[in-house]
Formats: sequence, C-alpha cells, structure tokens
Amino acid sequence: MNKIKVYRSLMVIGSVLLLGATFTHAGGRDVKQVKVTSDKAPDCSTMASMLASATKGCKTNDEKAIGIYNFLRQMLYHKNYPNEKGGVSSLKLINVYGWSLCGGLHTVESSFWKELGWEYRYVGWSNPGHTTAEAFYDDSWHYLDTFLKFYAWRKDANAPGGRTIASQDDIQKNPDEILTNGFVYDKGRAVQYQKGATLADNPRSMAFLVCGDGLNGIKTGVNNNKVMGGSSTGKTSHQGIAFDDPSYSTDINLNLGYSLDLYWNHIPTKNKGWFWNGQKWEPGHSCGDKDYRNDPILGPIFEPYAKGPDGKRIPGFRRSYANGTLSFDLSPITPAILNSLVASENVKVEGDALVAADASKPASITIDLSGQAYIMIKGKGEGEGVDSFEVSIDDGATFVSADIADFTKIVLGKYKCQAKVTFKKLTSLKLDALVQHNQDSLTYLVPGKNKITVSAMDAKALGENELVVTIAYRPGFREIDILEKVSSSAYEIAKAHNADWSSDPVYVRKRFKAKDLPASFVIDVTIPEGKFLAHPKMLFLRREIV
Repeated sequence: MNKIKVYRSLMVIGSVLLLGATFTHAGGRDVKQVKVTSDKAPDCSTMASMLASATKGCKTNDEKAIGIYNFLRQMLYHKNYPNEKGGVSSLKLINVYGWSLCGGLHTVESSFWKELGWEYRYVGWSNPGHTTAEAFYDDSWHYLDTFLKFYAWRKDANAPGGRTIASQDDIQKNPDEILTNGFVYDKGRAVQYQKGATLADNPRSMAFLVCGDGLNGIKTGVNNNKVMGGSSTGKTSHQGIAFDDPSYSTDINLNLGYSLDLYWNHIPTKNKGWFWNGQKWEPGHSCGDKDYRNDPILGPIFEPYAKGPDGKRIPGFRRSYANGTLSFDLSPITPAILNSLVASENVKVEGDALVAADASKPASITIDLSGQAYIMIKGKGEGEGVDSFEVSIDDGATFVSADIADFTKIVLGKYKCQAKVTFKKLTSLKLDALVQHNQDSLTYLVPGKNKITVSAMDAKALGENELVVTIAYRPGFREIDILEKVSSSAYEIAKAHNADWSSDPVYVRKRFKAKDLPASFVIDVTIPEGKFLAHPKMLFLRREIV
C-alpha cells in the first residue's frame, strides 16, 4: 500500500457525467452523521453515548460514579476556563477543547450525573479556593473530584463490599479513618494510593492527588465548604461551562469532494494554531505529565505522544490541543461535484472546467466549509480562474470580500463558513479550514483486536460515490515488562521507559458503498514477538467521499 501523507487530502475520484450541462443549484452536504467508532474506545458523539461508554460493565452506582470519574479524567485536563459567546456545553468541552478549571470540570461531571437521574450539588471551598461537586445516590452524597483526582471510601454495611464512596461531610466527621488511615503516600512517585492498593500490592493500582495536592488540603477544604446550589436550585452552569447546548452537534456531514482529517497532534503554524477566546496562553495541562504518568488506565493511552520522531522524550510534554483539516477539492470537475455545493449560478461544465453558461454574466459557486463539530482556526485556499472570493459566517445571509489565500480573520473561532467563488472559467479550487479538537475524544486503537464500525445516518445519499476511511498509527513495544518494574522500583507506569514506536506508520484504508453501511472491520495491533505491551501512537483519522 502506498503511504498517505497526513497533511494532504487525497485526490477525489469521480465519474464524468453529462458534460456541458447548465446548473442553477441549491444543495449542500448530503451524507450525514458519518461516524467511525471502536469497541475499545469511548464514543464521544453524544451525552448518551459518552455515558454508555463511561459506565459500560458497571453494576453498582459506586462503579458508575468511578466509571464517569475515570472517563472525565481521560477526556479533560485542568487549565483556565475556555469561553465562547453563549457558553461551552459539556459535549463541546469534551470534543473541541479538552480543558477547564475545577468548576468547569465538575459541571461536566454533574451533567453526567443528571443524565443518570441522580441529584447533584456544587460545593465551594473558601480555603483552599476550589469548586467541587457531589452526587446523590443510594440515599447519600458522594464526593468525586476530577480536578484534584481524588475520591475516598467509607464503611457502609449496606453497600456491596461493605463500603461506599465518601461525601465531604463523611470526611469532615472522620478525617483520620477516611484520609489518614485510608491512604499511603508514595514518596518516589509523589502520589497517594489507597491503603492496601499500592503499586507493591498491585501494579495496576490507581494513583490519587497526582498533581501535587495533599490530604491536608482535602481536610482543610471540607472544613471550609459551602453548598452553592445544584439540582434542587436548577443550577446547570458555572463560569461559562454549561450542561447542554441544543445548537451544538458533533455530526460530521460530508459529500463528494470533501475530506476531514483529524490529527492526534497540533500542526506547527507560524501563528497560534488554537482558539482560546481572550487568552494568549497555549492550551496545555498546567502540571505537565503528572496527570497520567502513574496512571495504569490512562497512562498507556497518553504515553506514546511523550516521545518525538527521534525516539527522545519531548521536553515539558503535556496534554494539549490538536488540529484537523476540513478540505474541499473541486477536481476532477464533473457535473457530480456540483451536487456538493450550497449553490451554483449560471454554471456549466465544459471539458475540465466550470464556465459561465451565459458568457455575458459571471458564474458563481458557494461551498460549505463549516468546521461542523469543531471550531475553525484558519482558512486558506487556492484556485485557477477565481475572479472574486467572499465568505459568509451567517449561513449565507451576508458575504464579505476576502483573500482566498488567507481568510483566517473571518473564520477564527467560528463553526460555520460558506465560501462564494465568482469566475468566468474555473479550472481548479482547493479550500482548507484548519480546526481545533480534543484528541482524547477521538477513536483510538489499543494493542490487540479493535473492532471498527463505520456508519452514516443516510447512507443512500452516497449514491454512486464511496465513503473512504483511513486510520494511521505507529505500533509500539517495550523491551521490559513495565508492570513488573513498577512494583519493584520507582518507575512510573507510563513515562516511555524502555519503550519505542515504529518509524514506519501503518495505514488502514477501507472503502464503502452505500449498500455496505453500516460496516465493521477489525484492526489487529500486534506487538513483536519477545517484546512487551505499549499502546500504538495514533496519527490521524480521515473520512472522505470519493
């Protein structure tokens, strides 16, 4: 198989039909909800699918609460609040941004509890300053902190296993039993473990307070707390982070000529390649790699990105934002490509060009270049025969003149964009919108067999075209058994110790006709004989219609 360049869309192949036809057309992207999911990765397309992923296999309410806690620790890291006009919903925060401060993270957590039908409440601390949340189930409150990375157990004779997750009131009443006697500090790794569940007990043990916070901070906080509202008062937002936004959807809608590449890293750009309204900081976890390097669940997923192509650790590596590219390529020019346009006026296909049907009047085509689920960062394009170029960010109600080579200032921070091209004879056109997303919400692979499912809401809209899905990754492996090492030394479980990733990417490319969808296939991520487990380093996921 020929290698596919990550940052360049493939040439779209179409059928030549009815050359010389004249069009005045109003259409748009027709193939809706083009999804690619895996049985080994969460489905982050809706609140319901995320909740199902987070609580998969959970039997008790404590298990569900911990499943949500672990899921949100995987999806979100802490940094100052992102913001948009109208606020940022839980679904958008997870798919577009990936970061927030304590109140935002616990707003998302509370929105999951609400989905389960649980009551919830915000609890603020005055010393240290902190916004937490608690869930009410099984007739009591329970405190799980995805910002500090902490929860604790208390005895409960009526609960499975004789224990349940403690509330802040429980900790306030019994700090010695729940905190002092409930945890063991690992000095070498600077994290807390539950007593009886240290790495010496089990190399897959969960670490707590991984970013440097301590048990004394928890004790002080619960002694200086105050309920700030919740389900009883209808509170569903905090600092611009909200439970829901009916106007936002993660749907990916495509048609002939379109491709969407989502990368697991950000693309180097001369200017900043992210959107963070009002901020000049580059998004990234405030505490470096502390949030995952001792984590047996999340660590192996994030670890592959801490090493660069040269095999050396990236100095100061931390979880951050990622980019993608939504592209529209007019070539090859056939009548079929006109069905992908928002509108076309006074246009006909003549040979390998679009021309004015009435030569005395200009011709125009309008392309939907919206970022769809993802916020736009930059816009650029090129074309042969372009007489004028205009952009609309209000669904075509108004257009403003723009430079086709760089229309970033118009689309930065927007989700919608239409581009209108006026011409007499157009022989080529390529438009790209750079978008921002949270790579942790993407469909990733793990060692072993991964069942990938591809679907579309209205597959028949493909017509004679094909949906092409490409997944690229670098296999990884270790020279040692890391689980054995961490139990006998101060090794972190996920800091790329004795690990490497292949310099030769693996590309899996599948083509589907309408009759094939939904479809499933298996990607078997193997480890060389005699080596030990390391998760693959994901490169990109591409969806395109050809």
